[in-house]
Amino acid sequence: MNIHKRTRLLPYQRQEIWRLYTEENVRVSDLAATYCVSRPTIYKVLKEARLQVFVPKNSTNRRFKQVRYGIKCLAKVEKAIQDKLKAQAQRYNKTYPGEMLHVDTKRLPALAGQTQAERREYLFVGIDDFSRELYAGIYPDKSQFSAADFLKNNVLIRLIAYTRITGQNTRERWNTLSGQ
Repeated sequence: MNIHKRTRLLPYQRQEIWRLYTEENVRVSDLAATYCVSRPTIYKVLKEARLQVFVPKNSTNRRFKQVRYGIKCLAKVEKAIQDKLKAQAQRYNKTYPGEMLHVDTKRLPALAGQTQAERREYLFVGIDDFSRELYAGIYPDKSQFSAADFLKNNVLIRLIAYTRITGQNTRERWNTLSGQ
């Protein structure tokens, strides 16, 4: 017999409740107070006792009682953790400086006293994915000439070699600059 560890009434207590109720005519409220359970629980015990069932029913969901389920669940969790760690590890697995350079541009906000009609400058930022070194420059426009000047004067003089330059929504411009 497999009884849950938090079962309120054990089989011998259920038999005693049935005996007290049928032979000694003890009230349900008194039985509930004596065994520290609710009245509906006593009624449930009496209903099952009429059928001569004094043991608690087993859980119908056997899946959670099996060790295999726990091992399968543990295996799924471990696999998910491994996949997540693998994805993080592959993100920045660069072997030498300049293997991958990420370049973005941002239009600078208007300064105090500057009108909206005036031309604003652009910030060019490059990050080497191996060393995490940051390269930055401010240019008057967002043209390919400014991008080439940024790469030539700020980035390429510090890097010995570069393989790939990427950017956000600017792939064609950076690829033409890197010679690909």
